[in-house]
Amino acid sequence: MMSEASARSKPKTVRGNAPCLAWIEPESPIKAVILCVHGLGLHNGTYEAFGKEMKDRGFAVYAIDVRGFGSWMEARGREKVDFTSCLEDVRSTLKVIHRAHPEKPVFILGESMGGAIALRATALYPDLVDGLISSVPAGDRFNQKKTSLKVALHLINDPDKPFNVGEGVVKQATQKEELREAWLNDPLARLNLSARELLQFDRFMKGNKKSASKIRSKPVLIVQGCKDKLVKPEGTVELFNKLATSDRKIVLIPGAEHLIFEEAQFSDRDIDTVSAWLNDHIGTNQANDPS
Repeated sequence: MMSEASARSKPKTVRGNAPCLAWIEPESPIKAVILCVHGLGLHNGTYEAFGKEMKDRGFAVYAIDVRGFGSWMEARGREKVDFTSCLEDVRSTLKVIHRAHPEKPVFILGESMGGAIALRATALYPDLVDGLISSVPAGDRFNQKKTSLKVALHLINDPDKPFNVGEGVVKQATQKEELREAWLNDPLARLNLSARELLQFDRFMKGNKKSASKIRSKPVLIVQGCKDKLVKPEGTVELFNKLATSDRKIVLIPGAEHLIFEEAQFSDRDIDTVSAWLNDHIGTNQANDPS
């Protein structure tokens, strides 16, 4: 299921397994493992730069495709958004990771929709997750009423017919023309979704606060870009305040837009922040373990 990733490589979809990429340094000891979950419209390959950077810092990094995106688009009968199956994919992948890296702590990291999925997975499977990093996970979005009206009209006319929502998302997500161009022309990105799929997405995102309240003991790092024009920063702060765990931290990044860990949008300082937080939560004995 897991293979060493190459630039924009296309993982094979295996029946019963989520398409997965891996960034691992086989000759160096592994401190901990990170499982990454991508945002709406994107795919696991968007974590390539992050995976390589964290691999060089002693972490094994995996990234899966969410149902309906990436390689799932070619899986007949599984090409539509399905959060129930996605969560089961996350659970199965976490189990495989634990078998592949016994006694190593496993953290889950997600961005945007992926941040919400990672949040939900941590609440549902605490025995499989040692800590959570959730970037811009809030469901409170700018221009939400306009989007909801468009979805409602398509829901009435043809709920299962995909229509282009990606251009609007990309335009809000970044002001960088080069990033917009790369995103819109990425063959693994999915920009057309049906009203029924978007309604499922909206319902899932609305469950974020309930999920946060169920995380009572796991360490959580929440990250939010202050220049995000897609997700409202105050929504992420509100979600952070719903976390039941006392081991929680929020980092507001002044110059960051919507994407932070995907598409190489992170700065050296962002990576240092994540690495330091992870090292603090690995445990002194684990961090010094040469095995």
